[in-house]
Amino acid sequence: MPQRGSYKTRQREDILACLSNNTQRYLTVDGVHEALRTAGSEIGRTTVYRNLEHLVAEHELLKAISPKGEALYRLSPEQSAAQLVCLECGRAFPLDCHMVDDFTSHIKAHHGFKVDAHKTVLYGTCPDCLSQQANH
Repeated sequence: MPQRGSYKTRQREDILACLSNNTQRYLTVDGVHEALRTAGSEIGRTTVYRNLEHLVAEHELLKAISPKGEALYRLSPEQSAAQLVCLECGRAFPLDCHMVDDFTSHIKAHHGFKVDAHKTVLYGTCPDCLSQQANH
């Protein structure tokens, strides 16, 4: 018997399909909700939020927090990935880079601390915002 809440539902499948169509960007709860409503779903915002959080707990989704405090979600890539979040515009990007492995190995070897790269978020300024700043 499946654990409570771990079974597949139509709503969960719709949410996963929505995120599958947006694999290169993070979406807010409202972004997922709006996309589903536009597609004809009558799913409620609270149901979207609960399902997103459950999928994060099951490691099917990555979650980052924008500088505005909004939760951002995207499908988990095959490999664990750190995340980059822009402090200017709030966009988040996956950091699928072998240097993260080197960094986490260094932290473990020299500091005795095991970093969970899957939950690592680095904050800074994205290339688009840097370009806009240079033009002002």
